[in-house]
Amino acid sequence: MPMPDNAIIGRNGIVTWLVKGIKRIGKLSKSGKVNVQSENWTAQFTDETGTVRRVATKTTNRNAAEKILARYVAEIDRIRAGIATREELSKAHVKNITLDDALNRFCTKMTASGNTTKHIRLTEHRILHLCQETNIDTLVKIRRETIERWIASEIQKKTLTPSSINHYITAIKSFVKYAAEIELLPNNPLKCIRKINEAVGQRKVRRALTDEEVKRLLQAAETRQCRSKEKSSERSLVYRLLLGTGLRSTELSLLTPNQIDFARNRLTIEAAKTKNKKADVLPMRPDLVQSVKEWVETHDVKPQERIFHFDIHSIRRLFYADLKAADIERVGSDGRSIDVHSLRKTFGTMLARAGVPLTTVQRLMRHSTPLLTAKLYIDVDPLDMTQALEKMKTF
Repeated sequence: MPMPDNAIIGRNGIVTWLVKGIKRIGKLSKSGKVNVQSENWTAQFTDETGTVRRVATKTTNRNAAEKILARYVAEIDRIRAGIATREELSKAHVKNITLDDALNRFCTKMTASGNTTKHIRLTEHRILHLCQETNIDTLVKIRRETIERWIASEIQKKTLTPSSINHYITAIKSFVKYAAEIELLPNNPLKCIRKINEAVGQRKVRRALTDEEVKRLLQAAETRQCRSKEKSSERSLVYRLLLGTGLRSTELSLLTPNQIDFARNRLTIEAAKTKNKKADVLPMRPDLVQSVKEWVETHDVKPQERIFHFDIHSIRRLFYADLKAADIERVGSDGRSIDVHSLRKTFGTMLARAGVPLTTVQRLMRHSTPLLTAKLYIDVDPLDMTQALEKMKTF
């Protein structure tokens, strides 16, 4: 440890100092630091390869430390006698670690990595649920074939969407990878497991709204009366913001005035409020910025207060009622459906129809790849494709 400020160096390099009135003693090293005797015992032994090892026993009790040392010596004697190998003893050590203990360590690691409480709880729930479904109660029971059987069963039962199955796969793989990294497992048995193709067996396919449907939806939101007088104007503004910014409904529900630069028409997305936990700065249309500014001033919303007061359940209920009032079918004859998240898809589709480059659309929607944007968030109408072909030169 570094030399304490109030240290006194005596004979033979003995260093003394006070810590909260208690006298501490150490010895001066050649590097100028102070070597302090630990209160815990350290076990020293020579392993099967002839290497001298020092292991912290994490106990101040001498008898307990001697028992720990005796266990290490007994393991080495068994290896030297050919009764067991180091790998076999490592596996036996893993068997003594409960699943709950390993999961608690993993949750601590996620907390230290900056993950949100919501994400940690959801990940923990998925791991526990999967382990219960497969009768896994110890780490050594986590095997590739066990997880693959569960995946195949869920695909057949269709109780979970392909996207949900992939969330479970991601959770258990990250947990097992961590367990292997800290040597709770000798290797990673799930290293070769891959996510399933979400396009296969997808139960719900969203579609974007047409320009005419958007007009009818906004009109219905402004004219349809609710219990609260403010809900009509609030819903209309919420829909316009979802259509004009591409924000997710959860992100918009958490929006505060201090996230908006009213002078430069910019919106700051805080990492804690996003799906991918990444901060970003996006432009906003001046008309939307002005509408939000008027709403904030009218309702005296403080800089750090939420601008809107809806949650995922209330906005969904109100949105479906507005769809009905606007005479828009929730599920079309082609099986594609409309929900609140369809407004985000409509945002991407309108940008594409306006001729905005795909990479710019990707940036505005904050996607990891243009492929995701093109595949899931842009509707290409057959008429649009026909008009595109008509622009080609004849040959």
